[in-house]
Amino acid sequence: MLGIDLGTSSLKTLLIDANGCVIASASSEYPIHIPSPGSAEQDPEDWYRAAVDTVRGVMGSSGIPADQIAGIGLSGQMHGLVAVDKSGIPVRPAIIWADQRSAAQVRGVYERIGSEKLAEWTGNPLSVGFMLASWLWLKENEPQTVEKTRWLLLPKDYLRLRLTGEIGTEPSDAASTSMFDIGQLDWCRPLLETLDISPDILPPVHASREVAEGLASSSAYETGLSPGIPVVFGGADQAMAALGRGVLQPGLLSCSISTGGQLVTPLRTPSHDPRLRVHCYAHALPGLWYLMAATLSAGMSLRWLRDQVARGLSYAELADMAQDIGSSNGLLFLPHLIGERTPYMDPSSKAAFVGLTASHSLAHMVRAAMEGVVYSLRLGMETIEEVGAPVERVLASGGGARHPLWLSLMADIFNRPVEPADVPDASPLGAAWLAGLGVGLIQDLDELPNLNSSQNGIMITPDSDHAKFYEKGYGQFKALYPALKPFR
Repeated sequence: MLGIDLGTSSLKTLLIDANGCVIASASSEYPIHIPSPGSAEQDPEDWYRAAVDTVRGVMGSSGIPADQIAGIGLSGQMHGLVAVDKSGIPVRPAIIWADQRSAAQVRGVYERIGSEKLAEWTGNPLSVGFMLASWLWLKENEPQTVEKTRWLLLPKDYLRLRLTGEIGTEPSDAASTSMFDIGQLDWCRPLLETLDISPDILPPVHASREVAEGLASSSAYETGLSPGIPVVFGGADQAMAALGRGVLQPGLLSCSISTGGQLVTPLRTPSHDPRLRVHCYAHALPGLWYLMAATLSAGMSLRWLRDQVARGLSYAELADMAQDIGSSNGLLFLPHLIGERTPYMDPSSKAAFVGLTASHSLAHMVRAAMEGVVYSLRLGMETIEEVGAPVERVLASGGGARHPLWLSLMADIFNRPVEPADVPDASPLGAAWLAGLGVGLIQDLDELPNLNSSQNGIMITPDSDHAKFYEKGYGQFKALYPALKPFR
């Protein structure tokens, strides 16, 4: 099975065998375009080219014949909007989750509907960069785009359209649009009617593991695969990461640090936060939902430091120097480079280094940034627990599972044991497993050897002295947002 994860910074493809074990992997980066202040767009063609390149890469490195591929699963960055015409061709660049232009539209929805009704209808807050907000922005600012648009698609659903020719979506990703009823698992008709949005512009909803059309001949030719290979509808990247890490039972918390940072814990029944500080989405498996807390600038904070301050250094080199320094020496970082979600839901919040002195170096700044990201994630974890989902175990994935400093910071700041993933990129792994379920090659997830536990037996436990030290730092961190709010 192939699992393809369309991320924000790169696309990753994994090839797994019938036991769910990884045979080969490949990734391909692409840019985020910022045509105006606050915007964040990507070219959907970059996603497709990255998929073609990485599929060719894993097939070439593995030596597996194309006729041995039983199915393809998809995972993708959430919330974004790809507007396509009746032929399925994008009418403009995709607006992704990091876009900040729709703040006025978000305020307008809350003024018109109110948070109580929004919670009742969708179970979720609305934020800038979500499909609903971005579409309302387009309706007000780009009428020519609206006139040409036939379908509104999420990023991974556009990729499946390119691969198979089929229009559609599934609950775990559709829930992230803020136009979805998480209880009924369908588009929220009262909200659409109130906001004068035709339901006909939204794709039909299928089960995540349902098999869509087979791989189209044109895509088969470009990827080197066989035409007609089943492609399942797939899921949102966080649902797929939770599946890939075996986060399927209440009490488990998936912590993923990539471009953004996400915390996910499963629920047996949908239960939203009345204060709309966290999200409640459908899982990719039937009978499951999950709470999700999000911090927007997790790995993005390191990427900003790398690109703007420390050009020429890799992420690993930055993390190494931060680990070697041992302490941020009193420096704090508020990681609100593009606003923040949990718990503030504030697109206007700004990032800041606080306590900077002449004695601080680049290494101190990197360490403060990494600490600030994990402090922000702890805020999310505590909010999830306030909603009624206690956390017993933390399972780490994403880029944050690759470096020991990220893992030790999670353990010490969360003050809980942290288990790193054997396969850090859990989203494409979950997508591949879902493909196996969809085509019947995997009958029972519990039979997979690397589900629910770390094969390498690694457990990062909190250091009691470090935990006490970071408890004080966390108290200082929590004071930053209210203190700096007047300066946004």
